Amino acid sequence: MEILIFATPFEFSLLNHTPIMQAKDFSIFRSLLSDVHAKAFGEPISRIPHSKAHTLAWLIEESTGVMLSYKSLTNYINAVLEETPDKVNPSCITLSALALFASGEKASKQMAVTWFKYRAVQLAH
Repeated sequence: MEILIFATPFEFSLLNHTPIMQAKDFSIFRSLLSDVHAKAFGEPISRIPHSKAHTLAWLIEESTGVMLSYKSLTNYINAVLEETPDKVNPSCITLSALALFASGEKASKQMAVTWFKYRAVQLAH
């Protein structure tokens, strides 16, 4: 018998310990990355070369104080463009940093709330 714990934003199987991004959350994640890319570069989301990935990581760190790996950012963008949610498993802090960057809000002690606020607005649409 497989026991599943349903936790926003991810579903976690206790048997195989494989995090799976749910379809509705992947759609929101795609929207979030599109917003981040547009804010950073003023253009629609597209594959990013190595130097642009470094620039994006730097912009996010400067804005939020959270350092994200340029490799992870590249992998997230590729997964969104390829429609492969099983290739990504961003942490709540990563999601919050991306939402914070996209919204332009200032970092605070309750930064994790930013992702859930962004998610709630997207689900309301």
